[in-house]
This record gives sequence, structure tokens and C-alpha cells, in this order.
Amino acid sequence: MRCEETDLIEVACMKHFILNVTTPSKMYQGMAKDIVYNSQRTQCLLIEQDGQEVLIEMDSILTLTSLTQNPFFKSINFKTEN
Repeated sequence: MRCEETDLIEVACMKHFILNVTTPSKMYQGMAKDIVYNSQRTQCLLIEQDGQEVLIEMDSILTLTSLTQNPFFKSINFKTEN
């Protein structure tokens, strides 16, 4: 994940955007809250989905779409580099 992409996620967290987040195994929808580390020390996006806090590993995110209208981004497609 590039620094610019992480910066946009930080903005989404500061402004509590509602996001759709797609990973290889699941789709999430919720309010962006923070970027934190899980118990394995992996960087994660913390969202609130249906009243529950959910950690999504940053490296697993394929697409992130803002449902909150904003001047920063609409959708981000993350490319995995091998």
C-alpha cells in the first residue's frame, strides 16, 4: 500500500466516512474509525459495522469506496505488487 493511499484512509477515519471495503474473502460496510495494530502487530483499518468494531488487515484490502460524499476520493483500487 502506498503512502498516499494510507493518507486517504487516515482522512476517512478522521472524518468518519462510511466505507465499502472489499477483501479477497469478504465485503464490509461501516464507519471508518482508526488505523490500529492487531494482536499480531499487523496494521488494520478499524471500522464500526452494525454496532460492532471490525479490524480489517490493510494488506488484504482490494477496494475501498466512500459512501460519504467528499472531495478527497470516491474509490481506491489497491494493487498487489509481487
